[in-house]
Amino acid sequence: MRNERLYLGIDGGGTRCRARISNESNDILGEAVAGGANTRLGMDHIFGEIVAAASLALKNAGMDDSKLGDLHAGLGLAGLSLERERNLVSAYPHPFASICFATDAYTACLGAHDGANGGILIVGTGTCGQAIVGDNELSVAGWGFEISDVGSGARIGRAALETALLAHEGLADQTDLTHQIMGKFNYNPEEIVAFAETAKPAHYGTFCPLVFDADANGDATARQIIDRAVQANLRILRKLSGFGAKRITLMGGLAEHMGKRMPRDIVDQLVPAKYDAMHGAILLAKQRERTPA
Repeated sequence: MRNERLYLGIDGGGTRCRARISNESNDILGEAVAGGANTRLGMDHIFGEIVAAASLALKNAGMDDSKLGDLHAGLGLAGLSLERERNLVSAYPHPFASICFATDAYTACLGAHDGANGGILIVGTGTCGQAIVGDNELSVAGWGFEISDVGSGARIGRAALETALLAHEGLADQTDLTHQIMGKFNYNPEEIVAFAETAKPAHYGTFCPLVFDADANGDATARQIIDRAVQANLRILRKLSGFGAKRITLMGGLAEHMGKRMPRDIVDQLVPAKYDAMHGAILLAKQRERTPA
């Protein structure tokens, strides 16, 4: 076992970078967590976090940084849907024996189905759909809060604020949800404007639980907002299914909420994840080794 090849699996998201080291026998030797590794944070930043996580994972495996050069790394990184980011990652110097990389959605899909055909829909603060069928892959949505991610928690939260402001001015129906949200801003539209000037997707996402709670209490506005998100996510799921992904895993903080609102034909295709995105990243590294250059 001492001479077995070592693999590093990285799941790099916007808020944290998770690392796992395993051997050829798939034994997990060490794991660690560092800061965010979305490629839009800059190459120096994300590789700093990747190396920091790898170093700590080595330590937790009873090894030291001298082993960094023995690690064959599979990187699943948020932000890699952009070609410019893929080019930057490819050109960046690294301390590992080798690297290969894909989006975090791709490695999550590999892990969820243990390398077999299937699809995933990540639905949390943002959304992203991914399918892998044979040698073909499909990525849908996931282009960011501003112009995509319609069925996400962030967009649900923003819709709730927008509707509350409209209701406050008599341009939409007032409900318990709109009153509750306006109350958080002291019924002052200027406070909502000030919030929106600096708010990130995660900030809007904090209002999402209020919407689901209101829906559970029969709030019509909440139901309308959620229905729009459900329909947006249903379109993604049907796209993945039509591509050939007959097994689909819902992932993320809203997975349960969305799953129970889907029609029967989609529910029948939903399966739990077999493994996580770090497992998928290690599978990626092993697959790339077997692929002729």
